[in-house]
Amino acid sequence: YAGTQSTGNVQITGIDMSTLAGKHCLLVEDIIDSGKTMSVLVPHIQQTAGVASVKVASLLEKRTPKSVGFKADYCGFTIPDKFIVGYCMDYNEAFRDMGHICVISEDGIKEYAEEGGDEV
Repeated sequence: YAGTQSTGNVQITGIDMSTLAGKHCLLVEDIIDSGKTMSVLVPHIQQTAGVASVKVASLLEKRTPKSVGFKADYCGFTIPDKFIVGYCMDYNEAFRDMGHICVISEDGIKEYAEEGGDEV
């Protein structure tokens, strides 16, 4: 993310895919926004790792017109197309440590916008 917008850049690094061969994999996400990350990651794991299966669980799934159509196999809550923070989800590194999830206000976005970043 850059501010409240996804960069659209999906990079897969840091795992030896051969360690997943023959295993049933459960990917756990905090939020599925547009679904772009999972729509790239799941097929990549299926094609390169030789896994038995891949399932996705997500605490939150956003209802948004920006969706690429990816749906988690297991979803805690569907939420409206708003930018949320808290419970390890941040806005420009702020609000990550809140013990609850909430929608960041327009004032909050302005207050915590990075230099030359988001404009509301």
